[in-house]
Amino acid sequence: MSSSSSAPVDQVDLLIRQFHQQVDPALLPLPQGATIIHPALQSAIYESMFNEASVWPLPPIYYQARVLKMILSRIEEAIADPEEDEIHADLIETWTSLISQPKPSTIQQAQQLSYIKYTSPIPPPPTSQPRTVITSESRGLILSGGTTGFRTWEAALHLGTYLSTPAGESIISDKRVIELGAGTGFVSMFCAAHLHPQYILATDREPALIENIRDCARRNQLQKASGSGSTQFGAAIWEWGTPLDIFSEDSHGDNESSATQPVATTGTVPGDKNPRIFDVALGADLIYDVDLIPHLLSTLHDLFDNYRISQFIISATLRNQNTFQTFLSACGSSCRLSSPLVG
Repeated sequence: MSSSSSAPVDQVDLLIRQFHQQVDPALLPLPQGATIIHPALQSAIYESMFNEASVWPLPPIYYQARVLKMILSRIEEAIADPEEDEIHADLIETWTSLISQPKPSTIQQAQQLSYIKYTSPIPPPPTSQPRTVITSESRGLILSGGTTGFRTWEAALHLGTYLSTPAGESIISDKRVIELGAGTGFVSMFCAAHLHPQYILATDREPALIENIRDCARRNQLQKASGSGSTQFGAAIWEWGTPLDIFSEDSHGDNESSATQPVATTGTVPGDKNPRIFDVALGADLIYDVDLIPHLLSTLHDLFDNYRISQFIISATLRNQNTFQTFLSACGSSCRLSSPLVG
């Protein structure tokens, strides 16, 4: 297939991916009128973006309504012959349903968590499906319950993009990995689902975030127990500067109640002959408060000295150059720093 004939399909595919990532509607790459007017493309948009019978997860209703309004406007503008050109009936029916439902306030929208599906921009092998991961978050939320972790920030997305490259995957594949300040768990779950680590542990100081990660791990069908070809995945509370104590909640059978059972303590990885070893530590957007830097460095020293990690991969947004320089200066000569480039 030539590049010209595949271009509209590629454009719609990008729109679908960014829609499920809940990118700001104003930034979505809507196809041009001459493209979107075609019935086949309108059908593809409906089936992949708005058909609740076959698509999950779907963005919140208010987000769907904003995007569909833009799509319908683009189609209407492209209609040259009302006898020949028309809007797909399912899109009209969906629009009618969306606008008939109550609209939450701006504050309610910001506080509402929803399931979001991210798709890696790095193509998978030709025989593989797109590499996706589902999180639960609010894309418009800055702070909730004293934490910024209910949103996947740009630094985590960049780290995920780097790790999805061949060079990044080689860092994770068959390794024992721990993530600090995991937040939504995006990085850890992407690694567990697609990069073949031996084991990965997502940690954060906030219990609500850990529960959120555990829920999403189930929805991403990640394995906590070892099995044939499966990755072991865990999530645990870890307050920097304190010993690592790993606990897990397991539901047994159809019993809705959960029993908290220790699966590992002081760094134990289930099934590992040496219980105090990780190979790689990951962190995204950890350097935002100068007061937290001593605790972060203490934790890193603990990981290098007592858990034997050989690499710490960090992705940072430079909101304040002085804060980041404080971190680099505190690392001193004890660390060898390198900065890989992501194409």
